Formats: sequence, structure tokens, C-alpha cells
Amino acid sequence: MVFYIVYRASKEYKNRSLIPKRLETLGCKRICSSFWEANERRINEVLKVVSDNQPILLKRIRDIRKPMYDAEGNIIDFGSLIIATYNAERDESGKIKGLLRKAPYIKLCRSVYAFCQDNDQYGKKKRDAFNINHLFSLMKESDRDARIIPRIIIVNSTEATDILLERVRLRIAKKTEKILDGYKNLMCALVEEHIDKKRLFEEEKKLYSEFVSLRKIAVFYERWLRIDFAKEIMRVYSVIRKLQSLKTD
Repeated sequence: MVFYIVYRASKEYKNRSLIPKRLETLGCKRICSSFWEANERRINEVLKVVSDNQPILLKRIRDIRKPMYDAEGNIIDFGSLIIATYNAERDESGKIKGLLRKAPYIKLCRSVYAFCQDNDQYGKKKRDAFNINHLFSLMKESDRDARIIPRIIIVNSTEATDILLERVRLRIAKKTEKILDGYKNLMCALVEEHIDKKRLFEEEKKLYSEFVSLRKIAVFYERWLRIDFAKEIMRVYSVIRKLQSLKTD
């Protein structure tokens, strides 16, 4: 049985270099960034080393587990995950970065992403719509050291759940604010007559494409993680309506 440990790297240089040395001493093997294969016999010691860095203990199992929820519908077990790691610097074309922007992942640490492995969460043909398999293929093509590891579960889910859900909320919040800022800038340019019709159409089309992607990711997260992103989506709809109203005035 294979165990993995992933943690958030410390911002302090001293701790950033100290943790890897301690993990190596405990027999751990670095896979990518702050993602390590852990020595099963010394798990408790490993967790102690990274206790202040949001540690997430992972384990590879033989079967595929579905997510689990409590009586109130809150997620208590993420189910089986596919862990993908790759070196972003080798993505010269930017294709992987573009696909990741549209993919429903949970970022574990730099260059390490977790994807739901439960096909039922994707719905009919939804998995192909997110280009998950194509994304994995591109990762392996661009980086020979890339790893795609299926059938991973979170061992310390009680401690890790709130941390990971907050990362997802933050991701959606950032994407939402970026789109809102884009629409607000368009409205200002329109009111001040600093934009022609052609450029307005092009910029509006780009923003709406980003919104469609955001909405699709949010729907997936809602289905899998039971996080309600209705307020974020409605904020974008509201600013879209304001822009349309300005265009007709």
C-alpha cells in the first residue's frame, strides 16, 4: 500500500529547505514540488514534520470509492481521486494551462492537482466536455516526468476537508472577480465612448466564454463538493444585464 504526503510549502526560506531534508531523512521520496511518496512505517513522524503546513495524507487503494456525504448533505469523504503532476515550465504552447483553467480540479500544491475519479459526478458525456483525459495526455507529452496517479483517497479527510473546500471557494471567487472586473471595464469604456463596436463585441465574447467555463466548473463543484455558488453566478448575470442595458440606451 502506497502513501503520499502533500503540504503547502513554507514562505520562509529556512523552513522551505528544512522540511525536504527532514522528509528525506524519514525515507520519503519527492515526486513533485511538495508532493512526496511517504514511508509507511513512519507516517506519524512525517505528519509531525509538516504539521504546520496544511498536510494532506493520501493513500492509493485498489478499488474506486464514491464521495460520501453526511445527513445534511455536506461532503465528508472526497472519494477516489486522480492526482496529476507536471512541470508547468515545460508547457511551452500553453495548452495545458488553458485546459486547466476550464477543469474542475482541487490544487494540492504547486503543479499538483486532484481530480474526481467518480464518473457519476461528471454526468453523461460531461467528462469528455472537460477534456480530462486529453489534459492528462498533454501533460505526459510535454513532461516526461509527469505523473497521473489514480485511485487515491484522502486519509486525514477530517482535517483536510475544510482546507480543500476553502481552496475551491477561493478559486471560484478569483475567477468571478476577474470576469466582473472585465465587464465593469467594458461598461466604463462604453460610457466614456473609448471603445468601438467591433472591439466591444470581441471583448464581450471573450468574457462570456470565461463565464460559461466558470458556470460549468461551479456546477461540477456543486454536484461533487456540495458547495453553493449561486451568488457568484448571479453576480455575473447581473453585470451582463447592466452591460446589455447600456448598449440599448
